[in-house]
Amino acid sequence: MLEKQIERIAKESKDQIIANKFLSRLADGRLTRDENPFTHFCVYFAAFDQNSQRIFFGHHKKSGLWLFNGGHIDKGETVEKALDREISEEWGLKIPLLKIGEPKLLTITKINNPTKQTCTKHFDIWFFVPVKKVNFNPDEDLLDKEFYKTGWFDIGGANKLAIDPNTLKALSVFAKDFA
Repeated sequence: MLEKQIERIAKESKDQIIANKFLSRLADGRLTRDENPFTHFCVYFAAFDQNSQRIFFGHHKKSGLWLFNGGHIDKGETVEKALDREISEEWGLKIPLLKIGEPKLLTITKINNPTKQTCTKHFDIWFFVPVKKVNFNPDEDLLDKEFYKTGWFDIGGANKLAIDPNTLKALSVFAKDFA
């Protein structure tokens, strides 16, 4: 099931270079961290408030970078199941997946942090989560496990903090599609 989902998502991507790399990685099999601790598929989920034109992200402890929330797809999960689980684990919230919709971006993250992670490459499937800032109340204790600090930022402010190329790419998509 996961294989077919990733294949469909890659084939629908506007970025054919990244899509082809996704399809090539898909052909290698062992798609999850449980099956291959070095290179596997992940989901990112980025909250945004269309009305205030703000995005929610934070200073991640393990990477030291300003990032959106995300996590690994576990063995036996679909993309949607991983997204639902990760939102629950990191935000403590249940957000209807129909409200989130289809992935908006695919990226590949090279990781060189051997003292903290065995991962060397993530194949990231990005979801942008529409929320109302005033009603968005993620669990602070859960956020504190992975982030030094989180908050709402306009695109310009977020761009000043972010140095990760994939986060910058996501911010560019926000600037173009949502702001």
